[in-house]
Amino acid sequence: MTATAQYFSGTYAQARARFLDAAKTAGATVAHNLHPLKGPDGGEIATDVARVGPANARNILGIGSGTHGVEGFCGSGISTALLASGFAGKLPADTALIFIHAINPWGFAWGRRVNEDNVDLNRNFLDHDKAHPENPGYDAIYDAVNPKELSEEALADGRAKMKAYAEAHGPAALQHALTAGQYIYPEGVQFGGQKPVWSNTTLRDIIRREMGAAERIVYIDIHSGLGARGHGEVISTAPETNDAFKRMHGWWGDIVHSTRAQGSVSSDVPGSITEAFAQELTGREVTPCGLEFGTIAMNAVAAALVADNWLHRNGGFDNARAPAIKRQIRDAFYVDEDDWKEDVTRQTRQMATRALEDF
Repeated sequence: MTATAQYFSGTYAQARARFLDAAKTAGATVAHNLHPLKGPDGGEIATDVARVGPANARNILGIGSGTHGVEGFCGSGISTALLASGFAGKLPADTALIFIHAINPWGFAWGRRVNEDNVDLNRNFLDHDKAHPENPGYDAIYDAVNPKELSEEALADGRAKMKAYAEAHGPAALQHALTAGQYIYPEGVQFGGQKPVWSNTTLRDIIRREMGAAERIVYIDIHSGLGARGHGEVISTAPETNDAFKRMHGWWGDIVHSTRAQGSVSSDVPGSITEAFAQELTGREVTPCGLEFGTIAMNAVAAALVADNWLHRNGGFDNARAPAIKRQIRDAFYVDEDDWKEDVTRQTRQMATRALEDF
């Protein structure tokens, strides 16, 4: 095991303990936002916040993990490694570093990408008082991504339907149909919810409490599952003409992509978590983004999501296929290999260092 790999964990409980221990060693101020539900072991789950730097800091760099629960294995390991390595002790004057650990703690603890309501949190940050976005492409492939059976025959039939859709409408249309979210089928994959969920309102409270006094805020939300193995891409929901996008491109170069332009591994999705920062911090210079690290082939990631949602609708942990499917979904979003852990941590450290240099 390498020096960095030791900070990555195999369970939520272990990840939380290691993160909190690293935060204590780094001298961070820690706040716990307890979730009303428990983990599969009956233990407490929470969104924990570790802050290093003055409470009234003018500049803030925030790093978040676990928006998509099971992706927390990646983000938690990176955050813990940065804290344990002394990264937080090298901050510019009038600057604070804030780690938001397990934004979706239920999904992290239970090994799901979604939350306790089957909601994809990264589709939930929109105005639910307005009409929700439509996704007719999802309607067309609903049976393909939400099969009644998880047999090889049913999965092959689903793949054929998606292939036919791509041939008729193009690969980009298929990706959008699969990933842009939907607000009609609560039991289906990519459900964005009908109202703000616990993790949404909790994060907004954290933003106001921890970042409300700052003038410049950079936020990096760590994700995994899209792109080439170990390669990091910065994803912005802002157009390329936006000042925030220009700042990011100036710091990090061509790894920065807008979901509103061609070339991103992500579709332009509604309700992204990064939107919450501009909404809650009006009048400040806010630069929010996602940082996506590749894991395995996209078709394997998609198959894991389909299997996990099928399991959710068919007994969950009580189903005999649960252990295999839980392993499948974790492996889709977390590469348990030392070189991958080193790569994703190194890239995040380099990005954070470059952003801090501009404060």
